[in-house]
Amino acid sequence: MADLEAIANALIKGDRNTVVELTTKAIDEGVPPGEVLQKGLIAGMNIVGQRFKKNEVYVPEVLIAA
Repeated sequence: MADLEAIANALIKGDRNTVVELTTKAIDEGVPPGEVLQKGLIAGMNIVGQRFKKNEVYVPEVLIAA
C-alpha cells in the first residue's frame, strides 16, 4: 500500500523526484487522488507552512516544496 506519510516527508524535504514517484505509485495502486492530496501533499505543505511561520524555513524552501 502507498505510504502517504512518505509523500509528505519527501515534500517537506523538497525532494521533487521522490514526491512524483510516490504520488504516481499511490495513484497506480488505486489510492483515491483526493486521499493522496489530503494525506500526502497537503499534509506536507501544512508542515512547511508551520515551519515558515516559525521562521524555520524561508520563501525559497516554501517555493521548492510547493
